[in-house]
Amino acid sequence: MIVNPAGLGKALGMAEDEAKRAGWIARLAGAREIAIGLGTLDAWRAGRPVDGWVAAQGISDASDAIAFAVVAIEGKVSPARGWGMSAFALSGAVSEALTAAALRRESR
Repeated sequence: MIVNPAGLGKALGMAEDEAKRAGWIARLAGAREIAIGLGTLDAWRAGRPVDGWVAAQGISDASDAIAFAVVAIEGKVSPARGWGMSAFALSGAVSEALTAAALRRESR
C-alpha cells in the first residue's frame, strides 16, 4: 500500500484515475499497519505484553471493515469486492480480538 497506493483502489474496481487520487489513504493505512507491526515486534522482543498491540490491530481491521462496507454501499467501489474486503477485514478483527483476549487471560 505504500509502494503502490493505487493498487488497493484498482483491486476494488476503481478506475485508474480514481485509484490514484485515493492512493494517499492507502499510504496512511500501510503506514498504520507497519507501525502496529513494529510495535508488536518491539514489545515481543523486549518481553513486554503484546495484547494491546494485537487489540490495536483488531480495532484497525474493524475500522477497515466498516470503511469497505460504506464505500460498497455508496457505490464507490465494486460491491462484490467492497463487501468481500469488508468480510475479510472483519474476520481479521474477530481473530485479533479473540487472540488479544486469550493473551490477557494467559498473562494473569
